[in-house]
Amino acid sequence: MHERGKPIAVMVVVALLGMVFAGSFLGALHHLEPHGVPVAVVGQENAVDRLGTMMDKRADGAFDLTAYGSEEEARGALLDRDVDAVFVPGQGGAALVIAGANGKIENAVLTQAFHGVGQATGQPVTVEDVAPLPADDGNGVSSIFFVITTVIPAVILAVALAFAVPAAGAGQRIGLLAAGSVVLGGVNAWVAAGLTGALVGAPWALWGLGSLLVFAVSAFTAGALRVGGPPAAGLTVLLFVPIGVPASGGPIGPLFIPEWYAAFGEWLPVSAAINAVRNTVYFDGSALGGPLLVLTLWVVAGLALVLVPKKVRERSHAAAPEPAAS
Repeated sequence: MHERGKPIAVMVVVALLGMVFAGSFLGALHHLEPHGVPVAVVGQENAVDRLGTMMDKRADGAFDLTAYGSEEEARGALLDRDVDAVFVPGQGGAALVIAGANGKIENAVLTQAFHGVGQATGQPVTVEDVAPLPADDGNGVSSIFFVITTVIPAVILAVALAFAVPAAGAGQRIGLLAAGSVVLGGVNAWVAAGLTGALVGAPWALWGLGSLLVFAVSAFTAGALRVGGPPAAGLTVLLFVPIGVPASGGPIGPLFIPEWYAAFGEWLPVSAAINAVRNTVYFDGSALGGPLLVLTLWVVAGLALVLVPKKVRERSHAAAPEPAAS
């Protein structure tokens, strides 16, 4: 490339990066509205259907109501992460049971909506929080920042090892990534659970989740770098951070961003890890199957890329167009 063209190329690349960041964050988070928030309603199916029709007139599709035969069953569904709230109608008044650990914004929306139901039906609504956020994490953002501050060093780990030991074989590289994952996951868990007290109650599980997240991200980044070079690794970083963070819903949650973006985000490490950390620390390890599956799939994909035979990698690099002479 001609010397005078390089500054222009840099500006174009930076502008495109800015467009990705702005488009991803602002596109996901600028217009927040609930969609399909799952709520258990104690009562007969027909009564719940009537309640759903009434609520849809106020905010179509905002809430997904499911009839439960007993309050005990409905509360169990809330703690198992099957629903995000429980509404119990009653002659002398209704009760809304929430889990504060779901996040302040979602619970504020739920409280406002069902207070409106109470006003419309003449039933005063009392609110009970069965899984409140701790005082040290009153806004419920610690799990999000724990994941973000784990993902970024995980990418750095993969790139740094590639430069530190460029001649390492696949087995050695995987071993180094695994060791680094355990160390980084442990340090971040210690900071979150011990040093700052931001995420307390399950330090060993948090260490395990942090290590799995680091291994998933670093293995895939290392594999992309090994097969496709710096451009592939750069695209991986874009996928994990400026796309992965807003696609998780961040501090707002996935039920308030565009549905297609939230559905895409469910399959990315950031969203899966946030759910896993939140469910571990605040909900006694409920509903971990899905998030752990997603992280495991990224580990498998990363290992597959790292283990790609040398001949295949050479053919892929040979197929890439040669840069034009300056």
